[in-house]
Amino acid sequence: MEKEELYELKYVLADYIYPRLKAFKDMVDNKKTPTLPNFKNEEYFKDKKVNFDLMSKFWSEKLEEMIFPFQYYSFTESFENMDEEAIKENIKKGLETFAKYFDDLWI
Repeated sequence: MEKEELYELKYVLADYIYPRLKAFKDMVDNKKTPTLPNFKNEEYFKDKKVNFDLMSKFWSEKLEEMIFPFQYYSFTESFENMDEEAIKENIKKGLETFAKYFDDLWI
């Protein structure tokens, strides 16, 4: 391991995680994943008729939230026109979602 990698480890990790999360989301969006997380405790599904398509859409949206922070740190220059406060909020939300669903990132 290069010592330089440790100075800004978040960028090194983002460069590794971003393309893999993106590919994972693409598989979900193309219905190439055999399973979905158990969303039984999600408020979103309360009072809704739950089916595979609804769960897939929800999972795709959660993956998009997860992708944001890693995409941001991999391609910071692409977000120059985005409000700094919105960036911070999306990073926080994305990392919280990533932590919440970390164990569900499997096919």
